[in-house]
Amino acid sequence: MLGRVPPLPDRDQYGLLKPSLLSTKWRVTGSKDCDAIGKPLQMPPVPLRLQTSSPTTVALSGNSFRKWTEQEGDDQPNLLAVLALAWSYILSARLVELQGSDMSMLTYTETAAPIYRGDKNPSSVSVDIGGVNSRTVRWFAAILAPGVGFQIALDREQSYSRHGPWAYSLAMHASPFSIKCREDYEDQKISDNTTLTSYQALQSLIDFGNRYGVSSHQLHAALATALLFPTLNYLKVTSTLPCLAAGNPKGSPAKIGNEALDRLFDDLPYYITLSCGGDVIISSLCGVFWNPHIPSNLVSPWLQPLLDFKKTKICQSAPGRYNEILAVMSARRAPNIAYLSVGAAISGLTSTVLEQVLTGQPPLERHAFAWTGVPQSFMDLAGEGEYCETHFSRAYIRRSDCWRLRKLPPTVDDDLHYGVGPFTPWAPPGYALWKNCPLRVQVHRNCERHALAYGGSMWCFSNGLVLEDDLGRDSLVPHIPKDRLSEDPDVSHDLQFLDNEDTSIEATRASFRWVLDNGEGRPQEDAYKDAWLLGIGDEDSESDGDSAGGGS
Repeated sequence: MLGRVPPLPDRDQYGLLKPSLLSTKWRVTGSKDCDAIGKPLQMPPVPLRLQTSSPTTVALSGNSFRKWTEQEGDDQPNLLAVLALAWSYILSARLVELQGSDMSMLTYTETAAPIYRGDKNPSSVSVDIGGVNSRTVRWFAAILAPGVGFQIALDREQSYSRHGPWAYSLAMHASPFSIKCREDYEDQKISDNTTLTSYQALQSLIDFGNRYGVSSHQLHAALATALLFPTLNYLKVTSTLPCLAAGNPKGSPAKIGNEALDRLFDDLPYYITLSCGGDVIISSLCGVFWNPHIPSNLVSPWLQPLLDFKKTKICQSAPGRYNEILAVMSARRAPNIAYLSVGAAISGLTSTVLEQVLTGQPPLERHAFAWTGVPQSFMDLAGEGEYCETHFSRAYIRRSDCWRLRKLPPTVDDDLHYGVGPFTPWAPPGYALWKNCPLRVQVHRNCERHALAYGGSMWCFSNGLVLEDDLGRDSLVPHIPKDRLSEDPDVSHDLQFLDNEDTSIEATRASFRWVLDNGEGRPQEDAYKDAWLLGIGDEDSESDGDSAGGGS
C-alpha cells in the first residue's frame, strides 16, 4: 500500500513546513538522441489536508463486512469499528508528535463513554477491555465517546477552531458504547486526562486485539478504514462502520507481536502522507475500475456489467453484499491497495467511488501511480510499439500516443500549454495522421518509447531547508500488473441493453477537451466533428483536410 509514499518529516529535526508542503521530481526517459531526455516535468505540488473545518461523522450502521471470516468455519470477532476509531487517534497523536509539542497539542474532551464493572451493562454496545490501567481506560472512553472524545490543534494560537484530518464525531445517541472493566477497577470517574502517546495507544490497541484473537488482516483493514477518514470528510460522506460483534475475549496466544507493533509505528509517517495527500487515495480506488484496453467511447459497455451485477440475487440477498464483492474484486485487480478497497467497503465509501467512476471523469492524481503502484490512466503507461504506423501509404499515430507526447516537456517553442490533464483516465479512440499533429509531437516520430520517471519528493520548510527524498534509487513508475495487461476485456454488450452511454460520452468529451482547450485549435480530422464533441472548442471551424479513423 505504501509503495513509494514519502514519510511526513519530523518538525523537530527539520523545521516548520511551508503551506505548499510537498513537491515531486519527474524527468523524461527514452531515446538517447531526443532533446527531451532528462528534462524535468513540472507537476503541481501535492496538497496535504492536515486540517478540516469539521469532524467526519461516524455511525455504526454499516452493512458491509459485518461478519469477519478469513477461512471457512473460522469466524472472528468483528472489532472493526473500535479498531478504526483507535487508529484515528493513533494517526492524530503521531501527527501532533511530528509537528512538535510547542506548536500542536492533543487533549481529551469532556465527553466520554461510560464505564462499568461486572455484569451491570448500561448499554447494548459493550466493549470489554479487561484489566488495564486508568490511563488506558480514559483513552478507550475518549475514542468511544459519543460525539467528539478527543481533539488536536496543529496551531496553538488557533486552538481548536480547526480539526485534525482523522477527527470524527460518533453518532450513537440511541445506543452508545460502554466500557467494561475488571471487577477490581475502582476509578469510575476516569479522572486521568493524561493522553496516551501514539506508541502507547498502538500498544493498547494491539493488546486489545490480541485479547480477542484478532488477526493482522482485520487490524490492517481497520487501519485502511481510518486512512480514508480525510477523504470521507473532504467528500462530505458519512462513515458507516459495521456494528460491533466482539463476542467473549479469547485466551489464545497473541496473534500480533512486538515486531509487528514496531513496524506499524515506524510506518505511521508514511501512512499520514498517504492519508492526507490530496486525491491520491480516491484516485487509486477509482483507478481499480480503469482498463488500459478500453478507449473512452467504450467505457459505458465496459462498466455496464458492474451495474447489472448489482441486480443479481447474490447481491440482493443481504445489505452490503454488493460492496463486499466489489472490494474483493478490487483487491484482486489491485493487490497493492487491497486493504484500501476493503476499507472503502467498510466505511461506506465504495458507492461514492463507483459514482465518481461513472461520471467518466473520476479524480486523477498523477502521484498516485508512483506512490501506490496502481495505474490511474493511460497516461501512466508508456504504451507499446513504434509511435509511427503506416496504413495505406499514410503515416498515423494512435491518439493515445499523441496525447502522451503532448504531455512531454516541449523541445520546440509552440506556445501550447499541456501542464495538467487529460481530465479522464480513458484513452481517446482511434488514430491521427502524423501531419495533423502539432510539431511538439512530430519531433518524436523516430524516438523510442518515452516514459516519465518519478525521482522522489521535496519537502520545503519555512527556514529555507529543502529535504529531498529520492528513496535511494531513481526508478521508473511501476508497471501495470501483468494480469491486467493481458486480460481480454469483454465489451460485447448490446447497446440496446445499456442503461445509457453517458459515461462514454463524458469520458470522450473530457479527453478531447484537453486538446481543444490548450491553444492548439481544432485538428483537421472528421473525429472532431462527431456529435459527442459538439460544443467543445471552436465548433464552427471547418476542417477540409484529410480525415483519420477512430472517432467516437
